[in-house]
Amino acid sequence: MSRLRLATAATLLALAALATQALGTQVVKINSKVSIAEHNLSFHGRVRSPNHACVENRRVKLKRVIGAGHDQTMGTSTTDSAGRWSVHVSGFAGITLNHFYAHVRRRSEGTAGTIFVCRGDRSRAIRPGG
Repeated sequence: MSRLRLATAATLLALAALATQALGTQVVKINSKVSIAEHNLSFHGRVRSPNHACVENRRVKLKRVIGAGHDQTMGTSTTDSAGRWSVHVSGFAGITLNHFYAHVRRRSEGTAGTIFVCRGDRSRAIRPGG
């Protein structure tokens, strides 16, 4: 009997917490766009957004496309106040045959009242020297 009461109380508390969050929290989603370019194995680009808070201090990952499975992370960079990022990749055999793209993850910030969500994005895939 005590287990049933405990489970019921836990369920009621969880439902109350969800209801409180749903009533008191507003989520604002803001689009982000990441671009990519390359020169001499130095990849660079910008993160753009209508909200400046979604531009600066965003972590950008440079990824190499792998046919099957997870793509390989070749480097990371943090955007500056203008949204610029850059990653230099050291050369390896066949590097010009690979495709690379930039990825910026979703980020959320805020307090109890409003949560701002900077949406993530993936750039187009490019080949070095291509």
